[in-house]
Amino acid sequence: MGDARRRRLAGSPFRRLAAPRTLRDLTKLVVPAGPGMPNQGVARDALAVAETVRRRVRDALVRGSASGEIPDAVAAIDAVGAQCKTLFEDAVAATLAASAAHRAEMETVQCRRGCAFCCHVAVDVTPLEAIRLAEHQRAAGLGPPAAAAARHAPCPLLADGSCTAYAIRPFACRSLFSPDARACETGFMTVATVFVPSLDWPRFIACGYITGEVAALDDLGLASHLVELRQALTLLLGDATTLPRWLNREDVFPRRRAAAAP
Repeated sequence: MGDARRRRLAGSPFRRLAAPRTLRDLTKLVVPAGPGMPNQGVARDALAVAETVRRRVRDALVRGSASGEIPDAVAAIDAVGAQCKTLFEDAVAATLAASAAHRAEMETVQCRRGCAFCCHVAVDVTPLEAIRLAEHQRAAGLGPPAAAAARHAPCPLLADGSCTAYAIRPFACRSLFSPDARACETGFMTVATVFVPSLDWPRFIACGYITGEVAALDDLGLASHLVELRQALTLLLGDATTLPRWLNREDVFPRRRAAAAP
């Protein structure tokens, strides 16, 4: 974060975050559109992950809010986001190490640099992911994304066929592994809503992390629902009050629909 922005945000204090003393256990997963519903065993494992992520994120945000200054909260969001992404990658690696069937599936994946059909769909992200990506864009000197003029408008993070924020890409993108690039191309060319085939199990793992982030924000009284990436970046980069208002418990983002798994 640049010094000028840090000074500007330092003048926008917010009420320090605190979790309620009594918290209910999670019973449902947040499942973004796409992978369908996991079976009960997979859902149970994902909920256990979600509880761990929930605690980690909640504690990080409480500590980051202790000063009541936005730059410290943003730093906490970035740090815990990086931790969660690393944990997710470790979980995928552990699953592959434990399952020959999953390793065989992964060997069929055809995702490659420059293949960007999946980068033309609306992407649902958590508010924390949106904030991290907005800060990345701002650090790169970029403003709000252009309006989506075409039917299959490219992601605002896409440039020359590659993601400009690949290292911090959201779980929706990080967990997508397509075994059929031709089907992705066909879905892009022929249907109103781009169809992108993907392995289910990485996306179900990601549901645990998404659910954990959402639950942590719920615990802290922050608007927690999933947001569409382009809309979120437009708000965060185009209106300097968006982040302070969100940290002050205002529901600033348009709502997206997501399923909940038992």
